[in-house]
Amino acid sequence: MASASRATRLFGVIGWVVACGLSATVVIRIWRSDSISILIGVQGVAVWMLMVAYPLAAVAIWKRRIALSITAAALVACQIVLMVGAIGWHGAQPLPADEQAIRLVSANVLYDNQHIRELGDDIAAEEPDVVVLQEVTPEVLTELGRSDLWTMYPYRMTAPEPLFHGAATFSKYPIDDGHSIDVGGSPMLLTDLQTPSGTLRVINVHTVAPLTTQDARSWAGQFPALAKMVSTSPYPIVLAGDFNATLDHAPLDALVDGDVRDAFQEAGSGFGNTWPEWGGPLPPLMRLDHILVNDEIQVGSVVEEVSIGSDHRRLNVELGLPANARDKLAW
Repeated sequence: MASASRATRLFGVIGWVVACGLSATVVIRIWRSDSISILIGVQGVAVWMLMVAYPLAAVAIWKRRIALSITAAALVACQIVLMVGAIGWHGAQPLPADEQAIRLVSANVLYDNQHIRELGDDIAAEEPDVVVLQEVTPEVLTELGRSDLWTMYPYRMTAPEPLFHGAATFSKYPIDDGHSIDVGGSPMLLTDLQTPSGTLRVINVHTVAPLTTQDARSWAGQFPALAKMVSTSPYPIVLAGDFNATLDHAPLDALVDGDVRDAFQEAGSGFGNTWPEWGGPLPPLMRLDHILVNDEIQVGSVVEEVSIGSDHRRLNVELGLPANARDKLAW
C-alpha cells in the first residue's frame, strides 16, 4: 500500500514536471522570439514536442489526478490547433484553362553531397521548366556539369559559393536578366525568365540558418527584405528555396501575410515537411523549404520528393501564369 502511494506521488511529481515543460513550449510558440536561436528551434518542432501531452493526459485520467488531467487536456488542445494549422488540406487542383502551366523544382542539394550527378539526372528526368538549387559549391557545380541537368537546360544562371550560400537556376526559358543580390547580408540569385506569357521573376532563396544570436538577427532581417522585393517587382514573382523557417516562425508568417501566398497552403497535402531527410522510415520534422508566389500566379500542385544524398526533400510545384500577364503589367 505504501509502495503504491509512493508510486502515485512520484507520478504526480513527474507529471507536473512534464506538464510545466510542455506549457513552456506553448509559451515559446506563442511568443515566437526571432532573436534567440534555441527558442526559434523549439518553435519549429513545438507541434511534435506537444505529442507527449497525449500519454500524459491518459495516465493522469487513469490516476484520477484532476488538475493534471485538465492541464494535459489543454496541452492536447494546443497540439491539435498547431497540427491542424500545419496540414495541407486542399491538395492538387486544376489550373485555369487560359493559364500557362510552369513546372518548378526547388532543391537544397547539400553542399557535400556525394551523389550530385545522380541527383541532377533525377531532377532532369522530371522535365521541369525551371530548377532552383541551393548550397551549390564550385565542386557541386562541376558535378552538375556532368549531369543531364546541364545538357537539357540551355539557359542557366550560376553563383557558386563555398559551403551553404551558393545557388544555381536552370531554365527552359531564356533568361533576360540574372545576377546575385544581397539579401540581409547573404547572397541570393535573381533571374527574370522570358516565358510565352511574359516575364517571370524567380528569386532563388536560401536564408541564414538562425543557429546563433547574430545569425538569428540576420535571418529575421532577411524576410522584410524579401517582402520589399515582392512589393517592388514589376513582374509576377516566385520566391523558391530553403527559408530555414516554418510558418510557426514569425518572420516567415509575416511575409506570407503580406503580398505572397504559400504554395503548400494552397495546393499541398499532409504535412509537407522537408527537413531533415533521415534516409529511413522516419519522416522529416519541419517544412523549411517553400514556394511563395504573388497574386499574379496560381498554384496547381505541390509535391515533396526525396533528393538522393541531400538532407532536404525537394519541392516539385505546378504554377499557372496568366497568358496576358505581360499586358496586364504594362497597363
